[in-house]
Amino acid sequence: MRRLLFIFLTCSIFSPAWACTSFIISGKATPSGRPMMFKHRDTDCLNNRIAYFQGDKYAFIGLMNAPTLDGEVWSGVNEAGFCIMNTASYNLREDSLQCQMDREGELMYHALASCATIADFEQWLTTYPQPWGVEANFGIIDAQGGAAYYEMNNHRWIKYDVNEEANGYRVVTNFSFAGRYEDYEGWERYQTATAIMQEAFSREKEMTAIDALNLFSRKYRHEVLGVNYYQENAPQYIVDQDFIPRRITSAVVYFEGVKAGENPCQAVMWTALGYPACAVAIPLFVHPKHLPAYMLARDAKAAEGIGLHSEMCDASLRIKDQWAFPMHISNGKRYVALQTILVDNENKPALMTCTNDVETKILSDFLPIYQQWTTGKISDKEFWKSYDNVASGWMKTYYDFFRPYL
Repeated sequence: MRRLLFIFLTCSIFSPAWACTSFIISGKATPSGRPMMFKHRDTDCLNNRIAYFQGDKYAFIGLMNAPTLDGEVWSGVNEAGFCIMNTASYNLREDSLQCQMDREGELMYHALASCATIADFEQWLTTYPQPWGVEANFGIIDAQGGAAYYEMNNHRWIKYDVNEEANGYRVVTNFSFAGRYEDYEGWERYQTATAIMQEAFSREKEMTAIDALNLFSRKYRHEVLGVNYYQENAPQYIVDQDFIPRRITSAVVYFEGVKAGENPCQAVMWTALGYPACAVAIPLFVHPKHLPAYMLARDAKAAEGIGLHSEMCDASLRIKDQWAFPMHISNGKRYVALQTILVDNENKPALMTCTNDVETKILSDFLPIYQQWTTGKISDKEFWKSYDNVASGWMKTYYDFFRPYL
């Protein structure tokens, strides 16, 4: 227990400022009518995994820090189609109470166990004990068309209804619009993400999980500096400063919600564990028997150590540490090997080429059976059989395409 507490403390209290980039797209602005929600997670707890929980009211799956056993998640979806995530904020706190902070993961864990809709969440907050121990922006979509951000501190919240946004979406990083302007954090990433969204968003074309990853989490663009790196102009190294993908990126989650009247169990939590340039998005559902083993703890009975790691995240982090951030002396960890990430050469394909090849295979396996399921052409039983069959092979596909780097 003492060792677990030490791990928790080193992952939270002594961590540098957490930073995330996010957006929500209203179902009123998507061709399918489904809301979408994106979280690019930055933290110093880099080894993440997925876990399934049976809550008081609802079962759910969530993104976890690998050392954590229970009681907190950093985004998730439940069987009612209620999806929640957060980004840390640094300009909302109005008190100096000596209370435990950084409890956003606990709040999301309990919300997933208890809430089906945005209205449920707002009612639930009236009973959740204060001070909440949070300073954050929480994003939520639900299966009734709800889509909103909540700026929250220890005692109050302010709601931004994304369904009322004129452009159909809202971008959020690490400041709150109702908070102190002088304490804005993540402003540089906000500028970049907003510019990308303004260029890429269309009400006529659905933004898929892979689109979001490639446009945001794998884009080496810095709007403030006016740089945007591609295969053709990539230098050998760049400094890891205020790009959306960062050395401290641990995962990316993209929630593909459902619209009112659809089966909430068909909401998808696309999850890429690890550094985005060498991590691949896996479609996940709330079902205890149909979660790929490589996304979960290696040992379901483990209490600490590598047994709590996921195979997928371990593989991605190994490649990242050796190839994307290969300088391990002096200030080397600040430098990104951008040509390795973006540029194919005669000896090796670029990391991004490997990633795209794996995801092309995942999409070709998954989309046909998912579309048949959501349109009623195959039964639940037929879908799960097909899903298990293809999903069980995606870890091997990852190893096959990343062989030059393993």
